[in-house]
Amino acid sequence: MKNLFKRVDYYIKDFVEVDNLIKIKTDNLSSLSLFIFNDLDCDLCNAFADGNKIKYLYAYKEKDYFFLLEQEVKDNSFESLASKIPALNWFEREIYDLFGYKPLNHPDLRSLCLHSEVYPENFHPFKNSIDEVPKTYKEYKTKDITSEGVYTVLVGPIHAGVIEPGHFRFGMSGEPILQLEIRHFYTHRGIEKLCVGKSIDEVLKISERISGDNALSYSLAYAMAVEKISNIKVSKSAKYLRVIGAEFERISCLLSDVSGIFQDAGYSFGSAGISALKEEIMRIIKKLSGNRFFKDFIVIGGVGKNIIVDTKNCLKLLSKIEKKFDKWVEILHKSASILERLETTGRIKKDTIKELSCVGFTARGSGRKSDFRKEHPYLIYDNIDFNSMVQKEGDVYDRIKVKISDIKNSFYILNVCFDYLSQIKNPELRVVGEIKDGETFGYSESSRGNISIYVKIKDKKIVRFKPRDPSFMNWQSIQFAVLGDVIGDFPLVNKSLSLSYAGNDL
Repeated sequence: MKNLFKRVDYYIKDFVEVDNLIKIKTDNLSSLSLFIFNDLDCDLCNAFADGNKIKYLYAYKEKDYFFLLEQEVKDNSFESLASKIPALNWFEREIYDLFGYKPLNHPDLRSLCLHSEVYPENFHPFKNSIDEVPKTYKEYKTKDITSEGVYTVLVGPIHAGVIEPGHFRFGMSGEPILQLEIRHFYTHRGIEKLCVGKSIDEVLKISERISGDNALSYSLAYAMAVEKISNIKVSKSAKYLRVIGAEFERISCLLSDVSGIFQDAGYSFGSAGISALKEEIMRIIKKLSGNRFFKDFIVIGGVGKNIIVDTKNCLKLLSKIEKKFDKWVEILHKSASILERLETTGRIKKDTIKELSCVGFTARGSGRKSDFRKEHPYLIYDNIDFNSMVQKEGDVYDRIKVKISDIKNSFYILNVCFDYLSQIKNPELRVVGEIKDGETFGYSESSRGNISIYVKIKDKKIVRFKPRDPSFMNWQSIQFAVLGDVIGDFPLVNKSLSLSYAGNDL
């Protein structure tokens, strides 16, 4: 690790290495952060307030390391890094909203998750209650283009479809989109505050309800954080069972994405066909776990149920579904009318992906690798040989190709796991251990990208819980993806990014 920081070792006062997490003390946070972000080509993974400190987590791509930096809050303020590291923009605004710690010299300090039209100006949930502050409200200032010939098209926050609220402001000049400004957090649920003081198991229940379609990925990231703090060693069988759940969830979510692309490209028959395959997967999940989303499957120390009851029949069903899926994929690749809609649409440049630290297929579709199963392998992923596809055009078509590749990988991984577990007569499902005090990060690779959760335990209670959804990293990229496209392509671009409102509005 020391070799990585040879050029800037004079910035480092001290460091502590625990597993793959390296906590660094520095007198020059800005310079060291820029070195980590730019020179080491790390991604910002999480940033948040904890007590009177602001903590920054960076994920290193070339080796299995995470770097944790922190700076103290002084006079309710801290130095902003958002103008130098754009990925920090939303994080610092969120910190200001929730804690009242002001990021000095921030380029855009409008309210993020506590809308100024609804919440009093000086209300910060981690600092005071709503009864303690004067109820003074102000207008949210949008950034519209005011040039002659430019008009604004408003979409949302209430939509015609059955989805959560989100507001989109398109600046248009004729047909092309010149600018898109997004605004979300209309249903911000206060998850971080809700979890303070809760028991380990209570927060486990909350974690798997943060984002419905990624229920297992969230509960897995949280459970692995608690297990790391408490030094609970999960059995090999339980690791394989967890991977089975994770890959079933991935297939289910990504099939929904591919179906949506067919629909928004005008091929309803293909959309219905893919949706039918998703339903088959959901029924297998229900048969294995007792519900359609692997709820209550992840427990601290392992899994709550042995889902391997009929391996041969399950593999037979998966093989049939995969063959049907391959036929639909062939249609997609050979249809000129579909490809005409997908190719060159919704392009995101690789540099933009880097600046925003985008994750998952959003990043990999634009030429930047991003898959924690490969870069920071957990459970048994380092024992499974699969290729995490990276494309370079950054358009809708390349993102779909990455998703298709991920689905195929998941089918392969499931076969490997079922084959291993079929040879185990009495798998050890759960290791019971004593919960200990401490703090760390847990993570998992969901269908949309990596989930990061900071967990701090004291007296067997959660005193800090900071989840970060992949969509929180990816939402801002849509503002760049639509530039130059027509507004009729927006649903297609949106679906290709598969951005979550619920996971974002924590």
